[in-house]
Amino acid sequence: MIYTFVRAVFLFFISICSLYAIADSKIKLTIGEWPPFMAEGYKHKGVMSHIVEEAFKAEGIEVQYRFYPWKRAYNEAEEGKEWQGTVGWSMSDERKSSFIHTEPLMKLKDVFFHRKDMQFDWKTFDDLKKYRIGASVGYFYGDEFEGAEKEKKIKVYRISKDASNMKKLVDGKIDLFPQTLGVGYEMIEKMPEAKGVIIHHPHPIRETDYYLIISKKADNAQTYVDAFNKGMEKIKASGMYEQILKDSAEGKYRQ
Repeated sequence: MIYTFVRAVFLFFISICSLYAIADSKIKLTIGEWPPFMAEGYKHKGVMSHIVEEAFKAEGIEVQYRFYPWKRAYNEAEEGKEWQGTVGWSMSDERKSSFIHTEPLMKLKDVFFHRKDMQFDWKTFDDLKKYRIGASVGYFYGDEFEGAEKEKKIKVYRISKDASNMKKLVDGKIDLFPQTLGVGYEMIEKMPEAKGVIIHHPHPIRETDYYLIISKKADNAQTYVDAFNKGMEKIKASGMYEQILKDSAEGKYRQ
């Protein structure tokens, strides 16, 4: 009984010390280009970056960002030395082995974009056999899509750049382009030849949560996660979180 009490007191003081260790401090995070959610030329470096910034700010923690190509952003954060974490990742078993994830930042939907003049409807992957699908190297579209691609149930042609896939779609060189809904329309906004030509099908390929993930190797990793989650509660309660999403939907993060 006494041992249990002493242990509880000890753990309490450890947690308090950890909180003081990160109060009025800085966390360093990697991010990659993925407008409108993360983009170097956008206000607050994009909507997801802004959510993370404000949640930590509510707990007295400053955020420092560094843009890298996505693979390097992940690898640098995984080391947990100079950079403690990285923003904008869905969770997988592989990532869970190296990172602790926060509460979700946003739930996003992947859909198929297609030309407006092409009659298109689908419910299952069996409906997609006749279509040429342009996908992006390194992007994970969900277990069902990846399985259908691996088993050659669908015709998928992967290239390195999303913008090139959108251009191929406009030019009729592919029939379908899977992309996150908000990202696809952000691309269309910046590509005049796609406006009024490219639309999306509402049936989702997948819907998934995206997170801030903190390396298990980073000092005070769990404490940073706890602080972020508390900050998220605060910005949601104040209405700031909903306002950020509203501003993003209205294109206010573009500069």
